[in-house]
Amino acid sequence: MPATLPKVAVLTPCRDAASDLDTYFGIVEALDYPKDQLGLFLLEGDSTDDTFLRAERGLKGLNPRFAATKLIKLDFGGGAARHGRTAMSAQRDRRARIAACRNALLAEAVVWGADFVLFIDVDMAVIPPETLKTLIAYNAPILMPNCLRHEGGRVFDLNTFRYTQMPTNRMIRAYSQGGLYQPPAGFFRHYPEQGTRKEIEPVHGVGGTCLLIRQDVLAAGVDFPETPFHHHIETEGLALKAALAGFGAFCLTSTIVRHGPT
Repeated sequence: MPATLPKVAVLTPCRDAASDLDTYFGIVEALDYPKDQLGLFLLEGDSTDDTFLRAERGLKGLNPRFAATKLIKLDFGGGAARHGRTAMSAQRDRRARIAACRNALLAEAVVWGADFVLFIDVDMAVIPPETLKTLIAYNAPILMPNCLRHEGGRVFDLNTFRYTQMPTNRMIRAYSQGGLYQPPAGFFRHYPEQGTRKEIEPVHGVGGTCLLIRQDVLAAGVDFPETPFHHHIETEGLALKAALAGFGAFCLTSTIVRHGPT
């Protein structure tokens, strides 16, 4: 680790997250990292509860200790109901909006001068305090820990995968909807698992549950595609754009974080 730790912008989009924010702020505050090198940027949109007010109040409590804090408001209006958000037909619109939120947060981080950005889902259950230092020590272009479900220990983030066979035109035709390649889970995809012998694995796709991105990746123009990019969008699209720009994406299989609900 360098003598002076790099500046890290922690970025979180949130919607209808009022019940998650106490746990979220506890996780961020517990990170074993100098708070004067951390910026915390939240983006709220389209909530039907008091997420914005609770986020605003939480940021005010952290403000004296963190190098920067900011709450952004970005409403789209309408859109798919949350109970139907996993339907294949909803993915293009839903994930385009998430990508737009992530890109708005990236813009704030770039203006602030972050050396790394760390995306954290607002409904994470456990991120061990040493996780950020562990990730930064690898100095990888794109890196994430292994995200498991809080209960049961199964893999949560199925967007983090390595293709065991790259999609063929026939596969894309068979499993595309809305311009996105959406094959069944495990269809020529390997998901990093806990307890493997490999400490770190290269991956073709990443999720955004706990995702570290180095500044030079962003400086090369890599962002979260808001429209299908080679049949991928949002976080998987980011990993693909990064690969085409010469940057690898990786998963630390032995570093475990856990996604809610708690």
